[in-house]
Amino acid sequence: MFTSRFMSIAHVLKSVLTSLLLTFAIAVFCGMQAQAAVITVLPSTSTVLPGQLFTVDISISGLAPGGAPSLSTFDLNLSFAPGAVAIDTTDADANGVIDSVALDSDSQLDVLGLGLNPMSAELLAPGELNLFDLSLDIPADLDAHQSNSFLLASLSFTALSPGFSYFSVVVNALGDSLGNPIAATVNNGGVNVVSEPALLQSLIICGLMWMSMGWWRKRGAQRA
Repeated sequence: MFTSRFMSIAHVLKSVLTSLLLTFAIAVFCGMQAQAAVITVLPSTSTVLPGQLFTVDISISGLAPGGAPSLSTFDLNLSFAPGAVAIDTTDADANGVIDSVALDSDSQLDVLGLGLNPMSAELLAPGELNLFDLSLDIPADLDAHQSNSFLLASLSFTALSPGFSYFSVVVNALGDSLGNPIAATVNNGGVNVVSEPALLQSLIICGLMWMSMGWWRKRGAQRA
């Protein structure tokens, strides 16, 4: 009888321990998910004509406001379709950052405004651009003053010929204020380069759709 009662108590304790471990695992998993950063690639337009300029912004979100993790460095490769779009690789001041790219324009990796961060933006191959920035601020300053979401880079492109260009990011490195890796998911983007007749056709179709919707609404109102 004593053995049976002991086994029953042991079974209950095992169930409670299993539940506690499961709860702890879920909490850790959710915490890890909450701390995962998100990198978003957002073109300024989804449709562009050949010869037109447009921008592509790369931002990060999901960092901790006023605490860790904050971002101290990023090393990204941005891929695009070189037949559909192009980027000017001129570096007039020879600072390692091509003039058509602005890195960390809000100084979130340079919260003290010292302007000493090593950074670069260069074309590695047709359709592949590398973007790099390393903060020299101390961890406490980055954690205390960095926003939880901000712009990593803004790039100016020129549309070349009709077609679709993807804009996809590969993360080589993301580091927190102590240099530890930051997990991140990436939301990529793209643009359609269309000829003027195609754009005009799209506008006409949209106009006809709106006119049709207005006619049906008016007819419905008359019947009521």
